[in-house]
Amino acid sequence: MSLLTKREPILRVVGSEGIGKRDLVDQLQVSRSTVDRGIRELEAAGLLRRSSEGYQRTLLGELLLSEYDEFATQTDSLLAGQELLADLSAEHELDPVVFQNARIVTASKHDPHLPISAFCSLIAEARWTQTVCPAVFPQLLDQWVDLCDQEMIRADIVLSEPAVSTLVSSHTDSLETLLAESRIALHQVELELTYGVAIAEDESSATGGLVVLDNRGGARAYIETEADNAVSWLRDLITDKLLQSTPLSEQPIE
Repeated sequence: MSLLTKREPILRVVGSEGIGKRDLVDQLQVSRSTVDRGIRELEAAGLLRRSSEGYQRTLLGELLLSEYDEFATQTDSLLAGQELLADLSAEHELDPVVFQNARIVTASKHDPHLPISAFCSLIAEARWTQTVCPAVFPQLLDQWVDLCDQEMIRADIVLSEPAVSTLVSSHTDSLETLLAESRIALHQVELELTYGVAIAEDESSATGGLVVLDNRGGARAYIETEADNAVSWLRDLITDKLLQSTPLSEQPIE
């Protein structure tokens, strides 16, 4: 890794087509001796080889440069969420891809509901949504009820056992409204849920959202992303919970 970090500019400029030393000096704006040392080190490591055009990357060089770029992207993504991640324990399972080109909304002392407001906005704008929710947030519950009057296609909602208990005991009317709507499917999962997660889709795009909870069960932050890798990871997370859930319509509501 140290060699790749040190000689990455040379390895990147060389490419797979081949290039001579003079062109390397001109493009990198470094001395000939620097290029000579770099080529020797990269060639000895099997990352470069001589060709009729001068020097070119080997397959090993191509693969390692690709891995290096992926590592750099993940590092940038983690640094983008540095303030949030610093507050979380190492036990949280959070893939760095969710921070790629993400919008992060954090709760503040003056407006602790900002993350949930942003989460609701994501759901409100979609034609099809899938949501996993560990707790009942009144603003989010109102948004789900509002879906019944909108031109959405379908909404799948996975709730934790504590969330279902809260609906049954404190929000009976809203629960009955949601159960009566054929386009909304409520599910219950027995697993402990660490995050609130949603995928919101229309005919041409998909956006993922993730709510990180604080140690009191409130919304600490909201992360929204349209990056394909991040949306795919969030979708897998939701699908896993859906497969382990039971439709609420099949359970007695007491």
